[in-house]
Amino acid sequence: MEHVERLRKDGVPFRGYLDAGRHLVRLALPGVLVHVPLAALSLLALTVAAGDSAALVNQRFQLIGTSDAPLLIWTVLLAVVALAGEIVVFPATVIIATGHLVDRHVSPVEALRVTVRRLPSLLVLLLIAVLAFGATGAVGVGVLMATDQQWLATVVLVVAAYAAMPGLLAVPGILLHGCSGLGSIRRAYRLTKLSFLPTALTMAFGVFLVPGAATWALESGLRLLPGPFATLGWGLAGTVLALAITPFQAAVVARQFLHCMAWRTEMNDSDLAHGLPNGPPSRPARHSLLLAALLPGLLFSGVVLVNPFGWLEIAETNITKSWRPADRSGRSDNEPELRPFDLRDVHPGRSTGLIMVIDGFEDYASLLACADASCRTPTFTWAEPLGANTDGAPGAVSVRLPDGRLLLTTWSHQALRLLTCEADKCVPAPGNWNIARANYPAEYTGVALAVRQGGGLVVAFADKERVKGDTSPTKDIVSIISCADMGCSRPEPRQVARLDASAYLPDVHNLAVAMAPGDRPVAARFDTTSGQIHVISCADTACLQPHVTRPIPPYPTSVNDRIGRETGLALAVRTDGRPVIAYRDMSDRATKLLDCRTSDCAQADVITLAAGGPNRATPALVLDRVGRPLLAYQSQDGTRLMIATCTERRCVSTAVARMRGAGDGLAMTMNGQGKPTIAWIDDGGSLFGGEWAVMLTTPLSPIAN
Repeated sequence: MEHVERLRKDGVPFRGYLDAGRHLVRLALPGVLVHVPLAALSLLALTVAAGDSAALVNQRFQLIGTSDAPLLIWTVLLAVVALAGEIVVFPATVIIATGHLVDRHVSPVEALRVTVRRLPSLLVLLLIAVLAFGATGAVGVGVLMATDQQWLATVVLVVAAYAAMPGLLAVPGILLHGCSGLGSIRRAYRLTKLSFLPTALTMAFGVFLVPGAATWALESGLRLLPGPFATLGWGLAGTVLALAITPFQAAVVARQFLHCMAWRTEMNDSDLAHGLPNGPPSRPARHSLLLAALLPGLLFSGVVLVNPFGWLEIAETNITKSWRPADRSGRSDNEPELRPFDLRDVHPGRSTGLIMVIDGFEDYASLLACADASCRTPTFTWAEPLGANTDGAPGAVSVRLPDGRLLLTTWSHQALRLLTCEADKCVPAPGNWNIARANYPAEYTGVALAVRQGGGLVVAFADKERVKGDTSPTKDIVSIISCADMGCSRPEPRQVARLDASAYLPDVHNLAVAMAPGDRPVAARFDTTSGQIHVISCADTACLQPHVTRPIPPYPTSVNDRIGRETGLALAVRTDGRPVIAYRDMSDRATKLLDCRTSDCAQADVITLAAGGPNRATPALVLDRVGRPLLAYQSQDGTRLMIATCTERRCVSTAVARMRGAGDGLAMTMNGQGKPTIAWIDDGGSLFGGEWAVMLTTPLSPIAN
């Protein structure tokens, strides 16, 4: 009766964990014999077959790809392999753990043989568990739909999961007592009839909660390590944890089963050992097997660090991970608010940092600054000085100065002014001059900035103006304002185009300006309802002879009514003077590049990058160090962030990040190391109260050849 008395003692989770710790090496051997070969083969196949779908994000392997198909296939494949191995490993470990509790040695090979013989009943048990899990999920969804109370649906799921915990004792019932799959469940609940609540708590705590907490703690700790050490940590500590969790779970299940058996009447020690196979005397465990078990994880970590397959390397930061927007209304001294539709632009800072411009609708602009490219500790401050007599107008426009500072637009009683900004504050530009005055509220104007290579500033300004009188139609008057200095103390405006004004909507991307060789301004205006693009090119620096071309014609009213409002454009000018324009086509919502063959864009090629989809951000466009256009845009289904590299009327697109949804903000710049850096919104359903984040993604290796 020695074993019976010992196993009647309470504290099953604690005692089970002590048993697992003392015999961890032996209990881990089934996992080593089964999981390690399966994991090695799976990782080998993954590294060879992943191809263009693979990327190293923060030195961790991920499947990004341009489609969910490879990710789904590999997820299902690895899950099936892991589940198939665990169906054999967990029961075998339970047998070994039971043997240790009654001083009966069971070798790993013999335990695996017993498990294979009982495999049909174990598969029936697994099928019942899957059906019960599906039914529980359906009940939870039904409760949520009927009551619209998330907490109530959660309570239902927790109660159902708690009630299912004693079912884990069906596993030793099949292995040791030869029960069928359904019969083992009945036996498990009969065993726990007098101690249902303590047994359920023991199973939940020892089998799920503690291992889950250990996994979370390991993951959180590894995130604090530098990249290479985190990668090696996952290969080493992750493998150890994966092999150690099952022994601790099995030890709790085995002790709880024998604990329930020991309290039955007329039990003796031989009854507790019923069903255990007879084995030879215990031999010392071969620790070399455990060392070999670490090799697949370490080899995979080495492959990730060395990257012999040339996978795309990406640095990614969730900037808003620890942020929560603050509630406020109007201009105040409170902290500025960051919302999922306020991202406007991103610029390199003075050294290795970055500065993002944040500006919401009828709100004041703010600056989100990063001390370095990783942006682990951002600062968030108001852009406009306290007490400034400015309007809370939307659409702050910015441009980077040669010394690393920013110029930022602001409005005061419909007068356009400029701010000079450091990373953490802005001050009025010297003189605080009025650059232009709008006839209508600022949200109905278009503004764009560009810095001259020879010094000075160019402001593109579009404003509505009546043709004859108050009842006459309006025209959209586009002007080029030349400034000899960055403060624009002596603005020299010149009208360069008169366009139909009824179609222009308040959007910061519907007007763009850039500098062609010889400091000649080139502007582009996007009609956000008809889809027409106007390209305004200047033959000289003062734009005395402007030329307007329309490479993208307007679409019929019927198409416009069907499509609805779309986003604007992004403009860049190559060193040979030929503009390139990224936009979304009004006819099919596709992301396209207008590749101009001439400096006035009278002749141009249209390159389609991605098929259409609703609610996509305006593509971002920059030129790399060799003058190639780089475009950042969202994929058709809104689940990928893409970068296209374009040369000679051909673009090659590469996925650089996975997205929960197509957010409303997208901006790109070339950082101090000459790498494209993209700021974007990862939207998990913010309109319906879901989570969202401002992300920063930088491809570290060449994107495309």
